[in-house]
Amino acid sequence: MRLHNAMIAEQSHLVLDKYGTEAVEFHRCVETKLEEIGDQNITWGMDSADVGFVRGLTGVRRDFLVVRHQEFREYSVLISARAHRTALHVAWLIMTSPRLANDLQRVLRRDEASAPRFEVGAELDLFDCMDLQAFVGVARLALKYAVRELTGDRGNDDPLMLAFHGSK
Repeated sequence: MRLHNAMIAEQSHLVLDKYGTEAVEFHRCVETKLEEIGDQNITWGMDSADVGFVRGLTGVRRDFLVVRHQEFREYSVLISARAHRTALHVAWLIMTSPRLANDLQRVLRRDEASAPRFEVGAELDLFDCMDLQAFVGVARLALKYAVRELTGDRGNDDPLMLAFHGSK
């Protein structure tokens, strides 16, 4: 997977102390929750990503759990769990990669009152926006579930969990 043309629409990060050996288990917990939710439009799988041809050739790559929705092909959620010795860095990113078909819809859009015509997502109507937010919410829910399963923390007011409400 190449990320050099993708843009980060939203991201959150968390570092879990004393969980550096749990990256595989973390990804398994995320996948378990996605399976439990069972949305037929959402698919996921592990993928190795690079940020450019040369860096990819030199072996500079990262592994991500990539979550996709069949209706929103421009969007994907990347979830990474990477050990830093005894700490586990968890990253959650919404990536957008413009697609030609959607670019054409944006160019032809006549509704000037909404978002700027050429922004990714400008072609989405109200129902599409709701469905996109549901997709993002499901991915975020699966991530929070994995953190709770790993740490054994069931508190909803945990400040660590509040970090996963996202930032732009």
